[in-house]
Amino acid sequence: MSDIAKQWEKLKQNLPIGHKFYGEVISIKPFGVFVYLGYQIIEGYKLSGIIDIGTKPDCDSSGLPTDTSLWPQVGQRVHCKVIAYREYNQEVDLRLVQ
Repeated sequence: MSDIAKQWEKLKQNLPIGHKFYGEVISIKPFGVFVYLGYQIIEGYKLSGIIDIGTKPDCDSSGLPTDTSLWPQVGQRVHCKVIAYREYNQEVDLRLVQ
């Protein structure tokens, strides 16, 4: 198992679905906001979480506003909830906690 695969498995143990935490916004793209998950970069690869524009709200969290000017900015700490894992590209789906 590669170092990246080991780190991915460890991340899933430490950030189970439903887990809430604070993370820092590291990048903003037209399709969503990327959040740093606290894991080191290995071979240029950084495990990250994404709050995606397609994310629908649930009882204690919300998706991104339709107005992108209201999105969290790079460097801002945001309260997140883990909602799913994207195994194919090793990303964590997140929602903003209200």
